[in-house]
Amino acid sequence: MKLSSFTFPGLPRALASGLLLLGAAAPLHAQSDDPTGGRLRLPDMPAITETSAWSWLETRRDTVSRNVSGIGRGLDDWLAGDSVGDRSNQSYLRVKLNQQVSENGDYHSTARISGRIDLPRATERWKLIFESEQSETDSLRDQRLSNIRPSEVSGGFSYELPERNGLRFTHDIGVKGRIPLDPFYRFRTRYGHDLNDTWYFGADNKLWYYHADGWGQDSRIYFSRPLTETMFLRIDTEVDYKDRYNQFEYAQTVSVHQSLGERETLTYEAGVIGASQPNPRVDNYYLQTVYRKAIYEDWLVMELVPQLIMARDESWDPEPRFQFNLEVYFFDF
Repeated sequence: MKLSSFTFPGLPRALASGLLLLGAAAPLHAQSDDPTGGRLRLPDMPAITETSAWSWLETRRDTVSRNVSGIGRGLDDWLAGDSVGDRSNQSYLRVKLNQQVSENGDYHSTARISGRIDLPRATERWKLIFESEQSETDSLRDQRLSNIRPSEVSGGFSYELPERNGLRFTHDIGVKGRIPLDPFYRFRTRYGHDLNDTWYFGADNKLWYYHADGWGQDSRIYFSRPLTETMFLRIDTEVDYKDRYNQFEYAQTVSVHQSLGERETLTYEAGVIGASQPNPRVDNYYLQTVYRKAIYEDWLVMELVPQLIMARDESWDPEPRFQFNLEVYFFDF
């Protein structure tokens, strides 16, 4: 399939509309006479953390974190057959709350959970994984632009082979927690290499199989380079195939990532998404910015994601969206 066979209707209008999105995000890091440097003002966290309600929540969070690491250490001891050794354990749990609002008034709210049980002594490379989302079976558009997806808890084991010459291989095997159970297998390869003093090349390929959905393959290559000490450019090309629909999906994106401070980043991204069925064509243009900041220590993380989406199904009319994500991490390492 040649990318040149795609058509690009609506592109000038899409780009003009996209300037509104980039302009809206600029105050996040623009310099001004404001002592905050023009950045987005967040709630006064010191005032919040001094309340008794926050103290209660933080105590509960710390308790859950210790329990998560304790489960990992206990399971590791049991599988290793003893209780002597390094007690450090990098088990963690993540809860992600997502709110999405669109121009037409649609509102969605979801909560998702994922994590990993670390087994460093049972074997060097095995990890026990669980998650409430499996993005492989979703469309490429939903993977890139939406956090609103049905959640089905799955669990299994992941095994990562030692890195060789920049290559890493990972095997995942497990089941989705639906009735009837849906077993799955994933094989992932990753490669990275410095092309020269400026450019870096990376490749990521994933082959997967779900008993209910069949098999598919996701392939991505990217190039990145620094622009300044705090900014870098990344260019991604991705192709996904799902045998169930006998369809390829394509995405081409350009993004600029900027570090604004400790645990604070801003990303500008523009992309094009297309498909091979019913005929090779572009279906979506989009622009988005992702502002991400750890608002309390390193376990409470906030994301603000304004988006502008131009879809073929909507006659290329720009659709503004806004997502708010809040992530809570439970770990004790």
